[in-house]
Amino acid sequence: MINKKHKSTKNLLYLNALLLLLLFCCASTKVVQELPGWVKKPTSKYREALYLSAVGSGSSREEAKSDALSSLSNIFRVDVYSDRRIIKVYTEKIKGEKIDVEQSMNLLTNSALKSENRLINVREGETFVDKKTATFYVLMFINRTETEPLYLDEIEKNDKVLEEYYRSSREADTKFEKFIYLKKAIQVASINKGLRQIHQLISQMDDTPEPPITVQKLNLELSDLGKKIITDIKVVGEFPEELAGFLREVIQDTGFTTGSENVDLTINAHLKIEPISLPREEKFVRWRLLIDVNNDMTGNTMKTFTKEGREGHATDEGARSRALREVKKIITDEFYIEFNNFLNKSLGEQGN
Repeated sequence: MINKKHKSTKNLLYLNALLLLLLFCCASTKVVQELPGWVKKPTSKYREALYLSAVGSGSSREEAKSDALSSLSNIFRVDVYSDRRIIKVYTEKIKGEKIDVEQSMNLLTNSALKSENRLINVREGETFVDKKTATFYVLMFINRTETEPLYLDEIEKNDKVLEEYYRSSREADTKFEKFIYLKKAIQVASINKGLRQIHQLISQMDDTPEPPITVQKLNLELSDLGKKIITDIKVVGEFPEELAGFLREVIQDTGFTTGSENVDLTINAHLKIEPISLPREEKFVRWRLLIDVNNDMTGNTMKTFTKEGREGHATDEGARSRALREVKKIITDEFYIEFNNFLNKSLGEQGN
């Protein structure tokens, strides 16, 4: 009798444990089922054929929106080759018109979605709060039909500028004029190559217009022409070989050829590095860089490029090496921009 009673009690305990387990499983299942379908599959709410959509999550609604925007903006990132150091230099004015480089570049990056004055109309579609985890979910979407014309208009506008630049290069009288107009055309063509990729993604149709001139064709013409424009580099002062190498990199990136015969451009550079005494344990040097450029094709002279600074290290040699690294950075960035700006302005001054 006692065994039967013990057995019944034991069975009752098992039954209660089983019921608790079932209740827990049901409760867990219920929480999972409460998440809307669009959280894992936004296209179930906004059809992929009509919308671009993404879901974000976070501890607040704003954080979830930001997360969704970040995911959505990845769609608008394309791998486009364009030298952003000089893109604005070569895409300024042409016969009274102006290309809006800032807008075009924004349309190629997440700035089109994330900036305060964003170019693309992004809407908040759905919001859900998981009360158990205190997690916010937000679905953001973009209407393909509304967005597609924005890219198409930008492409068509830039193509007109591209054709004008290319026509000017074909009609130019000198190799320098031809080169600069080709350089301008390449910048615009590179931007539009990226805009076309995004337009195809948004449109999902074979209606993206073909470019009037391809980037490959322009680069080939520029390369052939650049071989005929010779730049002579003359260096004095500290680290002459290294300094000449930095300047050769600038010339090659610009598209010219270095040489000492039949010279079209002359670059004179001087680097001075001297030790200075400071009340510190480290060794310090002061450096000063001067670069002059003469454009023999137009008769223009660039305003002397001047930079100076101070570097320190545990040893004199280390301080001099740091100074040289800083000089290299300045030459391949700031001087490169200034040099190309000079070339572009030389064309304008030549035409006046």
